Amino acid sequence: MELTPTLILNLALLIVPPVALVLVFRQWLARHIRWTVALTALCDVLLFWDELFYYESFGLFAVLVLVQLAATGAAAFRIYCKQRK
Repeated sequence: MELTPTLILNLALLIVPPVALVLVFRQWLARHIRWTVALTALCDVLLFWDELFYYESFGLFAVLVLVQLAATGAAAFRIYCKQRK
């Protein structure tokens, strides 16, 4: 599989929003960090709306989004538990 500019852009769009959301919420809104998972899902749907219903990429998109949401949820849960102590 060749790394095309579109693939690199999509990879950046899958990585940057959740990292930015977790860092922003960790810094200023730590009590509400649980919302990062929902906001990450909303960002994914908005950024990849045209690929969401394209029949060939739906499976790959779903897997990548689930992995991304699991990672974001784990990071948010870890920060939330530390903040509550």
